Amino acid sequence: MPRWDIGDSAQIRESDPPPPREERHGESSEAQRSVGKGPSDNPSPTTPERPESRGNGPVARPPERRTRHRDRDRTYSLRRSEIEAMSDIGRFRTIDVQDLCRFAYRGNEAHMNRDVRSLRKQGLVEEKTLVRAHKQPRKVVTLTEQGHRIVRKTSGLPRDQRIYHGFVKTREINHDADLYKVYQQAAEEVREKGGKPLRVRLDFELKGIVQHEKQTTKGLSEQERRDRLEALAKDHGLTISGTTVHVPDIQMEYETREHELERANLELVSENYRSEGIRSKAESGFALYARGGDTARVRRALQDSHTVERILSI
Repeated sequence: MPRWDIGDSAQIRESDPPPPREERHGESSEAQRSVGKGPSDNPSPTTPERPESRGNGPVARPPERRTRHRDRDRTYSLRRSEIEAMSDIGRFRTIDVQDLCRFAYRGNEAHMNRDVRSLRKQGLVEEKTLVRAHKQPRKVVTLTEQGHRIVRKTSGLPRDQRIYHGFVKTREINHDADLYKVYQQAAEEVREKGGKPLRVRLDFELKGIVQHEKQTTKGLSEQERRDRLEALAKDHGLTISGTTVHVPDIQMEYETREHELERANLELVSENYRSEGIRSKAESGFALYARGGDTARVRRALQDSHTVERILSI
């Protein structure tokens, strides 16, 4: 995989349809759609739209139809672009609105703002502004419980793709909000090689699978337990040391140009990683990503490691 700078917008092309969704705070397995393709527009005589600007300049957009969706005692009126945006948000739980604009809306801020306003007004998404030391505040978005139910019904994501809703602990939001950007860069590399991203699995889902297996093998001998965990790790594209199964931040499943199923394990190295932790992640076979300010530190930590070439800068 080529090296990326997570903050370099010049390296981002228009995204194709990505994969499924996931869930943590309120999880659910559902049907699947692709992430990062950008909101689609469905012509219809209803609800005409004004021309909007996309990327390099204004583009005349056809009218976009709103569809009514009933859930419990409420009816929601949604454009396809709103459903697609919610599907991306649900798969990653938390997304920075600037990244949502960049990838899902291909830079069309006016379109994104209109959709997010509509979704907030209908109680389907929730926004939060994070105050960060020595950095600009960032605005992030997540699904509400109602939004989660609507995505399950309308997104078309595969049944084995999880979706999430609700913010996690504040200290985890900044890290989680950057995973959408990590995924988009890795997915772009797959598409450049003729592949197709299929599904996203967050660490929460993978850790749950591992913990369940550990619980069910408690009464077995040490060797039987190790054999079961090794088989589980192999089945899920993970590595294992003893009885420790190494779980990445994101696992992306994709189809290669030759129509073979492959997995890529992606890890966003945060500022609190120690050098030994960085090396351990690299030795687990993860593609490592770091924010611009952490890139040099990650490379220094890997100078004496044979896995240094596996470290990627995002």
